[in-house]
Amino acid sequence: MLAGTVARVGLVDKRGVRTGDRVLLTKGVAVEGTAILAREFGARLAERGMSDEEIAECARFLERIGVLEEAAVARGHAGVSGMHDVTEGGLASALDELSAACSRRIRVDLGAIAIFPQTRRVCALLGLDPLGLIGSGSLLICCAAEGAPALVEAVRAAGVEVAVIGEVLGKGRGVEAVRDGRPAVWPHFEVDELARLFALEGHRSS
Repeated sequence: MLAGTVARVGLVDKRGVRTGDRVLLTKGVAVEGTAILAREFGARLAERGMSDEEIAECARFLERIGVLEEAAVARGHAGVSGMHDVTEGGLASALDELSAACSRRIRVDLGAIAIFPQTRRVCALLGLDPLGLIGSGSLLICCAAEGAPALVEAVRAAGVEVAVIGEVLGKGRGVEAVRDGRPAVWPHFEVDELARLFALEGHRSS
């Protein structure tokens, strides 16, 4: 682990997230998971139709797992109320953790969540859900509604893709999903999809 200190004036505390804030996601889901799957299950993916070039491209996703650029932009942007990095358990777990940290419910638009084509294919071939796959490399940012458009522009100007995927609701805990304006199912994962796959492979080999 890594521990550090920050001046109180520079602290972005998730307890400052407020109802109406927009929730932004940088890059897309399962950046690290895509890389790990390509590196650990390359032979399996090749057997199922992926080319060596496609597998190598997925493996290079490991180069994208830093979030320093977008965090630095968000830290200095007016209206930013909280940040949370996506790690084990993927976006599904990260949003639930964010909800718990700020003691507010979150609504997410499934259609706004960016999933790389490479990630979709790898997950489809291995029977995994990208929303529950380890996602280091993506950052969740909460920002006041009036400041969100300018933040999106600033993050993109720094060379990082970002999109508004939802909003913060009233007090409570939990994540609800919509698609095309209608209620949709938000998945829950007992373990990370990567861990589930490794466990399944261990069971098969025993």
